[in-house]
Amino acid sequence: MSINKYRSITKVLSQPTILLERQLELHNLIFGIEQLNRYKILSPSTNETVGYAVERPKSLTGFILRQVTKLHRPFVVDIFDNLDNHLFTVSRKFSAINSHIKVWNDDFLIGESVQRWHMWRRKYDLFVNRGKAMQNVTLSQFGSIDSPFLAFEFPVYDEVGKINGCVDRNWVGLGREFFTDTGVYVLRFDSRKSFEGVYDMRNLSSTILNLNERAVLLGNAISIDFDYFSRHSRHFGSGFISFTNDEF
Repeated sequence: MSINKYRSITKVLSQPTILLERQLELHNLIFGIEQLNRYKILSPSTNETVGYAVERPKSLTGFILRQVTKLHRPFVVDIFDNLDNHLFTVSRKFSAINSHIKVWNDDFLIGESVQRWHMWRRKYDLFVNRGKAMQNVTLSQFGSIDSPFLAFEFPVYDEVGKINGCVDRNWVGLGREFFTDTGVYVLRFDSRKSFEGVYDMRNLSSTILNLNERAVLLGNAISIDFDYFSRHSRHFGSGFISFTNDEF
């Protein structure tokens, strides 16, 4: 990794908390067309945009496949800083049931987010690659998510059951929740600085997520968005009046 790229990744992910905001998909909203997902990455302290994430476009065949497979579609999402420097990539193959996300820095696997099937709970296992070379993949689990049905909070638990990170889906108002396809996620990376007034300090881990683990958690937030909160991707009908099966 180049020094400039490392600095760019550090600028985005070294903050204790960031916001991930999915942008309005106008054609999805009006016509029911499944568009590419786009996100802004913001600093909550300044509301400054520090980066963005864009689903990579595909061919006409890929566009048609996206309309058919919708939330189950394969995708590649590229993460950039606010100067358009590419930082890393989040990818997923076709997902019939469980979502399996991989996070890449060029050809190096940073880590993975693996959804675990449960009839009603929302579960993920998070892994980081401890290997130093591209050919040496050594995945180590650094967290797990086990949230209840209809949860908006996805705390990450370490191996002893302490919280070392979290993805929170923020409620953004009745109108935006039901009539647009936007969403805001709070990503908490630092157990010492991100959770004041959120969880009892006794439940927090003493371990701080490193940059690679934070990249995986950002990938997990994108997975959560696809898996549970991209409302208009699962509709019966289209346009402003739609009937979703998000939770069934």
